[in-house]
Formats: sequence, C-alpha cells, structure tokens
Amino acid sequence: MDKFLYFALKTARIAGREIVKNLQKSHNVEYKSVKNPVTKIDKKIDAMITRAIKKTYPSHEILSEELASDLRGNPKFLWVIDPIDGTINFMHKMPFVAVSIALVINRQIEIGVVYNPILKELFYAESNSGAFLNNKKIHVSKIAKISNALLSTGMQPIFGKKEIEIYENFCRAANAVRRLGSASIDLSYIACGKLDGCFEIGLKPWDIAAGILIVKEAGGCVSNFSGKPLDFLRNGDIIASNGKIHAQMINIKPKRWRGGGASL
Repeated sequence: MDKFLYFALKTARIAGREIVKNLQKSHNVEYKSVKNPVTKIDKKIDAMITRAIKKTYPSHEILSEELASDLRGNPKFLWVIDPIDGTINFMHKMPFVAVSIALVINRQIEIGVVYNPILKELFYAESNSGAFLNNKKIHVSKIAKISNALLSTGMQPIFGKKEIEIYENFCRAANAVRRLGSASIDLSYIACGKLDGCFEIGLKPWDIAAGILIVKEAGGCVSNFSGKPLDFLRNGDIIASNGKIHAQMINIKPKRWRGGGASL
C-alpha cells in the first residue's frame, strides 16, 4: 500500500472516531454563510487532520473547508480535506456523514479516502489501482438507461429558475432522485453501485476531490455539465455516473443554461 494512502486511511479513521464520539451530543453552531453551518467538531477535526499532515509532510500544501483560502500557484503536493461532509446531517444525528481526504499531485488526484464512521463504510482509491470499500474491490452499476437509474443530488441555499428546471428534468428522466446531504457519499455510492449517477452545481474541491477518484477507479465517469473533464479546483458543477448513462445525463439540461461555473 502506498505510504500516502496508508497515512490518509489512518488519519480518516482517527477523525471518524471523533465524529462517532460526538454524534449524540448537542452542538454550538456558527454560520459561515446562509444555510452553511459549522460546529466546533468540524473545526476540531479539521485542525487534527491539518496537524497530522503538517507533522508528517511539512512541505505539502493543504486546502480544507474550515481553513479555506485562495489556492495560489500549482503546489506539487496538495491535500484536500473536508472534516465533516454532511454537517447538517451530523447536527441532526443522521448517518450520512463522512471524512473526505484526497491527495493531489501535480493537479492530478492520486489518493482518495471517504470514511463514514457511523455506517462503518471506508471507501478508498489510489490512482490506477482500483477502488475499495472496507478492503473489497468495488465497481459501478450496470444500469444502461436513465429511466431505470437512481440518481442523487444536492441543493445550494439559493436556486434560480433554471437550476430548479434542471432538477425537475432529472427527476422526470430518472427512476428516482435522492438527496443524501453529502457529496462525498453520493460519489462513493456511485462507485459501489448503490447509486447510478449524481449531479450538482457549485460544489467545492473538498466536497468532491476524494470521491472523484473513487468513482473513476471503480469504472465510472466524471465530467462537467458539458461532458468535458472537470477542473475540480476551479469549478464544482459536476455530473458523475456509472459511465453507461453519462451521455444521457449530459443531455438533460435547459437550453442555453449556463449555470454558475465556467463549464457550461
């Protein structure tokens, strides 16, 4: 096992124990922006992971949700972390909560770990080595028609008419659409075949970095809404799928829709 992957798995497990320990407690909540809460546990776990990275790899850069700053230049080694992906779920004691850790080397995602300690689901992938759930290799589903597909999505605090239209179009086209409240879990569930695809607008790098690699290594496909490669550090408008329904998903959007990112 690659030393970076071993480190990411170990760190995710430690962070996961902190989530489980605090799940049933009441939490003081702050709001970074409208409907974007953060708890002391988010900050505590973020600091734990950041300290571990700086101690082990002091020359590496870090991009995290709770200590977010503008990414400057092109660092060779960049850790992208979300201490609690699904903070609102965590606040309400819902089980869809994950630690997400990715290592980007020369702008390519090389390591991805998504750990849901509540459901004891540890997803991970290393570039060109496959994707795994609890040490068992996983693959995307074989669903070939979007009308038979189970999709997932998320919603930003403020949606315009065209964003609502695209959501409605996917709901009409798919067998069903779910909202789990954690983008990293959405992507991981595509990788293991529980979901067939997902779509969302305006995500951040820490929401999707690890999950992108896990989907790809499980045989799936990730792109922007135009079907082009997703520059996840710059644009968070994402479509991910098992690959078989990807072209069908790309075709589902309002005419002349431009969304909020450069991809559209």
